[in-house]
Amino acid sequence: MRYAILAAGVVAAVGFGPLNASATQSASLSGCIDMADQVKSALASNPQSPNFTEAHKQQGYGREFCANGLYQNGVDHYAQALKLLGAQKS
Repeated sequence: MRYAILAAGVVAAVGFGPLNASATQSASLSGCIDMADQVKSALASNPQSPNFTEAHKQQGYGREFCANGLYQNGVDHYAQALKLLGAQKS
């Protein structure tokens, strides 16, 4: 039952996201996925960064928040990871 409710929430978030795409673009499941890919690439490209460990922690926080439907919090942590690595959000 818990998973059904979570799945319904994700479907609703994704389904209603396009209604106001400019305001919710970064705070959606697809925003989380895009940011996760960017952070993964940035970490792979910057293993010698002095901020690598902290950026890796931020990646984990982003993953956890996004997995629990808190997309804006997740995107914010992913953005912090990119900032720590000196990478630009695209």
